[in-house]
Amino acid sequence: MKALVVFHGDCDGVIAAGLYIRRFLMDYYPKNIVLKFTQPWRIVRDLDNALRSISRSDLDTVVILDLALNEDLLNYIERELKNVPITVIDHHTSSHTILERARRNPLIKLFWEHTISTPAVMTNMIKDLNPYEQFLVNVANVCEGGECSNMDVKQAADRIKLSLALDPTDSQTFYNAVHKIVEGVELWKLPEIETKYRRGKWLLNVLVHNIDRRSVEVCGWRIASFTAAESLIYAGLFGIASSEYSKRMRKPVVLIRSEETKIVVTIRSPQGKALELCKRIASVIGASFYGGHREAASLTLYSASSIEEVEKVIKEVVKDFSGCS
Repeated sequence: MKALVVFHGDCDGVIAAGLYIRRFLMDYYPKNIVLKFTQPWRIVRDLDNALRSISRSDLDTVVILDLALNEDLLNYIERELKNVPITVIDHHTSSHTILERARRNPLIKLFWEHTISTPAVMTNMIKDLNPYEQFLVNVANVCEGGECSNMDVKQAADRIKLSLALDPTDSQTFYNAVHKIVEGVELWKLPEIETKYRRGKWLLNVLVHNIDRRSVEVCGWRIASFTAAESLIYAGLFGIASSEYSKRMRKPVVLIRSEETKIVVTIRSPQGKALELCKRIASVIGASFYGGHREAASLTLYSASSIEEVEKVIKEVVKDFSGCS
């Protein structure tokens, strides 16, 4: 029998997957664990693809980690996974509106808290964390924007976060990282992680500089757009760069980028208005997916509109949202 573990393709998602397998799925590890990393906006598609690779008679359980619950995901679970036990662990604020519906499903074991990271949610499930596991929880918290005075934790978080963000399509890097955590390896010290980190750090600095150079201020918000070609260059660094820039400038920021057949909007707000603005933009512009936290949120738009048209609409929404002209 197999266990399918679907996790967010970022630092705290990888750590959550590794910790969960270490504590709850070692009877399946390694040959009967199926890993699938994804992003909240494409969770339904990737979950469906993963399930197609497993015979339903062989599927024992599904675990969904750090992926914001939404209507589409819950509809899919209720339609396609009627007889499979499912564990969902999450911390996204946007999931709150659908929690009660999820809890009514007897096959879903749901763990959700409004806390800094998904591994932080798991500390209430794992009462006897060893020093290695506690270190990783602290790393995940820092990756999600938490404060920490321990330089070892901060350096490990920086290395893991940037090495994973360098190429968000590199499945082998994500899966290797999970396996290293399950096996108790200090992956942040590995040479391959260091190499990816150094390249990611350089690209991050370039991107933050470009945000500063090209962004315009609208009612206190900094807004900048990036082309599809730039999205390929910077890949998964936009979320990290928006947080870095927002923290450095002490201003909320909206990044708009064209990416393949979609437009992605990344929002950061030190004042805790990111999710609220994200929801407002989604209602006006007809976004296919939005979610996140009060300080950090994003939305995905599949549209024939150009990035220039989307930016124009967003600027008007920001003006209305901020009550200025």
